[in-house]
Amino acid sequence: MRPLRVASDWHLGPRAPARHGALALDFLRRAADEGAEVILNGDVWEELFAGPGAGPRAFPEVAAAAAALAAAGRLRWTRGNHDPDAGVRRIELDWPGVGRVLVAHGDGADPVSASAIGRLGDAVSRRFGRLGVVHGAAWLAERSVRLVAEERMIAIFRERCERLVDEGGFALGVFGHVHRAHLAPGDRYANAGFLHGERLEYLELSPGGARLAALGPAGPLPAAPASGPGGGA
Repeated sequence: MRPLRVASDWHLGPRAPARHGALALDFLRRAADEGAEVILNGDVWEELFAGPGAGPRAFPEVAAAAAALAAAGRLRWTRGNHDPDAGVRRIELDWPGVGRVLVAHGDGADPVSASAIGRLGDAVSRRFGRLGVVHGAAWLAERSVRLVAEERMIAIFRERCERLVDEGGFALGVFGHVHRAHLAPGDRYANAGFLHGERLEYLELSPGGARLAALGPAGPLPAAPASGPGGGA
């Protein structure tokens, strides 16, 4: 059985650094060469602040590599709040040794995104997000909220994701959105992490179970910690 690699939150768009595109391309090429399947689990492209199609235009090689894997039947997409047209809302699968697995970006479980203020901010960003002042204001507002209540927000997010897993009878749920990798023995909630700095985090399902992994400019890196610093959603 092919290994399955789940990655999310690359936020590739005109403002993303070239090194992020290089890491994303390396991830996809390694998956192709190593016979892995891939789920890109939302917010891979930055459309909220850059507009539809801006990510693939900024990183055409990444888009082409993803399209080639998809054409071979080895890549699926879910959608996130920054790329709402990217794919389906959730993917369900059965994995030997694990059981039923849910893969979803999880933005609907975010207490800020789901609030009236969050929905208003999302609507404003979609319409005017390409303006620098709007993008800057949104970034500042998000960082301010996280400085005050990030740990509580992530705790609520996890609780809501766990509820989705329990209600659906899944053995494991793999999410993204909060930019914090997580995988711990006995937990039914996992998070694949994100692309930041010089590190692309992801989660891999293999016949032996689930593991966190990461890529850097020189190749594989030590796995992300079970719970690390957040970075925004």
